[in-house]
Amino acid sequence: MRPLITFAFACLCVHAAYGETPAPGREASELFRNVYPLQTVPTTANSPGRFGAYFKTKVVILNPTDFSYSIHATLYNSKGLVSTIVIEMGSKEYKTWYNFLDEVFGYRGAGAVEFDSWFDPPGGSSDFGFSVYAEVYTDSPNGRFSTVVVDGEGAEDIRIGYGRALEGGVFINAGITSNSEQRVNVGLFNNSFSEKNFFARVFDAEGNLLETIDFEVPVNGWTQRGVSARFENGYITWRCLEETCSAYPWVVTVNNRSNDRQLAQPVVYVPD
Repeated sequence: MRPLITFAFACLCVHAAYGETPAPGREASELFRNVYPLQTVPTTANSPGRFGAYFKTKVVILNPTDFSYSIHATLYNSKGLVSTIVIEMGSKEYKTWYNFLDEVFGYRGAGAVEFDSWFDPPGGSSDFGFSVYAEVYTDSPNGRFSTVVVDGEGAEDIRIGYGRALEGGVFINAGITSNSEQRVNVGLFNNSFSEKNFFARVFDAEGNLLETIDFEVPVNGWTQRGVSARFENGYITWRCLEETCSAYPWVVTVNNRSNDRQLAQPVVYVPD
């Protein structure tokens, strides 16, 4: 825990927005960028990986407001809810954890974490906004390799539909390579209100279907699987087997020698 003693200098650009009396009902997001009372980190880890890697998750939470409040942090894994821990945040305070799942939950494995200062805590408010930075990293003889999973803007869920998703839009990760030097994992966090069936389809650069990966994910379930196909500069599309589903899907590429990772969420592609 560290008091944010330099905060006044960092926020001179928005100081005038306060005045002597804050406007009634003003939301924190109106005063600060990337500050919200609800945020999701869709993938975190405290677990061993391939080639001797051990992955941990660094998390930084910043409360830039004049309020002190509680944040409910809820961890979900492949079976759904694991546990909820309350984090107390003072006004203009930030907290840092270098192995968040272990230090906060005493948990070994992988999963998604939701942060909530609005709905779950009694007396929550939209004024209780905060920012989250999160990265999954591993240390090696050549230094630290990290993957930013939330950069302060918060992850945005996408609504994947089977037939009429965004008027025919397709959720796609493009420019993906899986070969002897680099492996590829696909995963998602299901934040729908029921169990859902998703599938990721893997294509090569010529549009040939190489592999279909099916996911049957419980409510608030987290999952990740490896891609077995080998291809250069291909792409992956996402679908759900129901009319609408809400999820945070991603593709992560990992260098087999360094364990350096790159994570990307899909974009929406609307065919002509």
